Amino acid sequence: MSSTQSDENSEKTKKDIPYYKKEVKKEKAGKRKLFLSLVKLAEELKRVRKNTAGLEENAQYRNQAWYEGGLWRAPQVLPEVKRNVADNQRARPREAISLSDMFLNLVIVTGFTRVGLAITNTGHVEMDHVLYFAVFWVIWCKETAYATRFDTTDLSAQFETLLACFAVLFASLSVSLPMSSDGAVRIMIMAAFCSSMHLCLMGRVLWWYKDAQSSDNSVEYHVKQYALYNIIMNFMETAAWITGITYVIPAHRWIVFLVGVILALRIPRSILSNDFHAANSQRGVLFILLLGFMLQSVVVVATEFFVYDTPDWRQYSYIGSTCLLLFCIKLLYCDDANTLASDHALLVNRAAAAFFNIGQFALLFTTTILGSGLNLLTHSYLAATAALPGNAKSLVCSGFAAVLLSTLFIKSMHLKRVPIAPAQRALFVGAYVIQALATIAVAGIALLMSFGEGGYLQILIQNDVELMWVLCGFAVLLVVLSWLDEGLELALQGGEEGNGENAFLVSPFGFWWCLHPAVSPEEILAEEAANAAAISSNTLNAKHSSSGRLSEFSPLLGESVAQMKLSSVDLGNV
Repeated sequence: MSSTQSDENSEKTKKDIPYYKKEVKKEKAGKRKLFLSLVKLAEELKRVRKNTAGLEENAQYRNQAWYEGGLWRAPQVLPEVKRNVADNQRARPREAISLSDMFLNLVIVTGFTRVGLAITNTGHVEMDHVLYFAVFWVIWCKETAYATRFDTTDLSAQFETLLACFAVLFASLSVSLPMSSDGAVRIMIMAAFCSSMHLCLMGRVLWWYKDAQSSDNSVEYHVKQYALYNIIMNFMETAAWITGITYVIPAHRWIVFLVGVILALRIPRSILSNDFHAANSQRGVLFILLLGFMLQSVVVVATEFFVYDTPDWRQYSYIGSTCLLLFCIKLLYCDDANTLASDHALLVNRAAAAFFNIGQFALLFTTTILGSGLNLLTHSYLAATAALPGNAKSLVCSGFAAVLLSTLFIKSMHLKRVPIAPAQRALFVGAYVIQALATIAVAGIALLMSFGEGGYLQILIQNDVELMWVLCGFAVLLVVLSWLDEGLELALQGGEEGNGENAFLVSPFGFWWCLHPAVSPEEILAEEAANAAAISSNTLNAKHSSSGRLSEFSPLLGESVAQMKLSSVDLGNV
């Protein structure tokens, strides 16, 4: 009996085994689906957290009280800089330019206009004017470099900015004196003082980040390296200025100025990236303020004559043409606010960034020369003086030509996005060539007029009002030609050619030899693939590969090189 019952139980068990196996498989499948769902949920949460980290940092940065951390708090790296170094993401940071930065720009432009006044008094450009102008410019570059990387609302940064403003204002009173005078000594004292103050500011940054180790390759370590590099360069610059003040004879002071300016220059975007949006805004604000000071100077010169006599329509026409000319120059200025960041010269390599900064210096200085010529021309025209028009018209024409060439050079330092379709490519290349040739032609005509040559072109400068309106006509023509790119883009995107599958595909093109990434596309793509694999396996940490220094040097370079590698990209997604 018992044996029969056991046989029945064994048979029943054998029959139930497939059922239980099937149930086990269902349970395993359910758990597997649940596990995969949890993995996807974790990845989604990680992605959301990563995308919202910058917003949280910005919100925390914006909402913090002015006294948080104390009046004399530690230097804080801007949230935008942290994202550039950490994960190459870019977003709109805080306000691009603060009121303190704006005041510094006003003081620097005051120094620029003082150099322009010295050019007005001499009637021509001398080497002293170039070197004095360069000293003011490198001081602005160093102050802006700090303001686009660190928080400047603490007391130490505000105090350093205030002292720099004092020094620049005091030294600007001496720019009209020659290099062999005591005025040059006072300017060297100002330069030594500003470099020593910046040295102290960088020393404070180094003190707060001295514990950062090279092993983790973190943002703090890059800040430490950046501060150390600036301390060394500022120390050498200060030593050069002090040596020039103490030992160098007046005949050789130009060498001291040249060495001091070179030591004050910094390798663009080296070691620690900056806030790209804020840096563009700083450059644009400085240029607009310079144009505003030039217009104000012309009005001030004209006001003295209008006090004693009511202006007639020709005089109003002259002032109006001056305003129109400066406004067209503003429109021709290469505004980088809407430029694809990966196509900007500052983000390609060091050579392109260096040439871009040289172009910016040339644009500011030539604009100052144009303002000096406008002051002379306004005075000579309203005073009906026959002795001044030669130098005045020469400065105006040469300054206008130099401004156009500087603007053309800066625009050429950006990567162009050329359509792949042959018809579209022909239109864009034609528009680009027409703009360049027209700018060169107008600049050549202005240079010929400034040198008193050009045959029948000299008729254009016989009358001051006629000269201004001729230059305005040239400027308006160039502004209209500068809109060809936007007009063609809108026409192609809205036309039949832009509605296909391969709508408006473009490839990057750099005019100059230096507009190429500092590393090969394979290195960038390999680094991106390694980072993606590390993220998927949940093994990515704060450490980066050796090529990660390139991402820190140029946060959007990987994107740009990848686009070059692919040779085409949809402009709508750029």
